[in-house]
Amino acid sequence: MTVQIIIDRNDIMKLSESLQYFTTLVTFIWKLTFFAINKKTLLQIEEILTSPIFYGYPEHHLTLLKQKIRAGQTAGTTFRILSVAAVGFWGLPCFFDTEKSKSLPVPGWFPYDVNKYYYPTFVFQILGIANTAYTDSSIDILSWILISIASGQFEVLKENLRSINYENDDSETVELAFKKCVKHHKKIIKFVYKIESMFLKGVFLQFFASVFIICFTGFLMMILPVVSMQFFLTFTYFVCMMCEVAVYCWLGHEVMTTSSTIGESLYMSNWYESNLTFRKNVVIFMEKTKTPVTMTAGGFVPLSLATLTSILRSSYSYFAVLQRLYDP
Repeated sequence: MTVQIIIDRNDIMKLSESLQYFTTLVTFIWKLTFFAINKKTLLQIEEILTSPIFYGYPEHHLTLLKQKIRAGQTAGTTFRILSVAAVGFWGLPCFFDTEKSKSLPVPGWFPYDVNKYYYPTFVFQILGIANTAYTDSSIDILSWILISIASGQFEVLKENLRSINYENDDSETVELAFKKCVKHHKKIIKFVYKIESMFLKGVFLQFFASVFIICFTGFLMMILPVVSMQFFLTFTYFVCMMCEVAVYCWLGHEVMTTSSTIGESLYMSNWYESNLTFRKNVVIFMEKTKTPVTMTAGGFVPLSLATLTSILRSSYSYFAVLQRLYDP
């Protein structure tokens, strides 16, 4: 594929198509490498989830947690369907598009006669694309579910803080309940940082590459005939990439917003009815929770809706440059 990029360097359309596939493959290898390197962290995440403080909730708390997890599952199912659709469309232009007749799903240079071994090469590429899409989407979906759990745990913590009765309960019971909430908060933060070290270092390149992938696919959709298999393939791939980046930013934003309102939940309780010493501890905890828990990709890019806006803005800027170069 690298050789093909060099060969097509003067053809903007073919170069965009080759770079689209090449960038996707590089980001997948990067993400898979980080996943393999940090595989021991996954066991630590599992150990945190089995901690007693993370389960044994009443029914209304479980409802909050299930709602968050269900949102992550819905996003994962949608992304998996889009991935399957993209893989399905990938091979169709080779048979139904006259301009792509006898072409391969992934452009590239081969040290043999492709026409002689067309079908074995075609099957090999489709299987490789399907395996890449399945593995890549599995890593993403796993991270989305874990991030959803973190957001749900923050919601449970907020409910626990609001439910403490500082006036009627005895001081020892109140102190034990508050200490449990503080430990719960620390455990959730540890859980979030483990997710970040396990998955989001690999996602950093995904965010960076998404700017170019969205740009290339948008450019190809502009110049391809609307009524063509190649256009449907490019459109499905475009939606798939948009979904991948958007879900990361959306779920990361959920963690940030839920963690930033923990102090408000505590403030809405009757904490002022407690004794002076305990009120000092409450104020310290509220000051601590003023700083929201922000998930970052690679320690640099925060997962937020503002980041998604920046990605789309940058993609459009590069798209405008490509359009100007293509249209004299």
